[in-house]
Amino acid sequence: MSDLIDRQALDLAFTMLRFNEDGTLRHWDDRQNWCMSGQEVEDLINSIPSVESLTDKEQRIFLAAMGREEKVCKEVDAEMTREPYEDSLVRVCREIERKVKKALWTN
Repeated sequence: MSDLIDRQALDLAFTMLRFNEDGTLRHWDDRQNWCMSGQEVEDLINSIPSVESLTDKEQRIFLAAMGREEKVCKEVDAEMTREPYEDSLVRVCREIERKVKKALWTN
């Protein structure tokens, strides 16, 4: 995955697009409604920012930092009284790590 697309930017761009009854594509917002050419659609897609994968060195630094953070979170979790419905800080750390790996790992 050499070019991951920012999903939020993609969602925003495509929420602004609608098809006319004749099959042509139009851009829509509260103030404007106009048809777009195929080139304009392509330009819109190409304007969406991409997300770079992490290099091996960046992955190692991230994992080391998350490991240190998880240790601190374990200590805080042990001292803290939480409601049963509240997530532990360790669980939040693991979710962050999982999401970053899914989004930015090259393998």
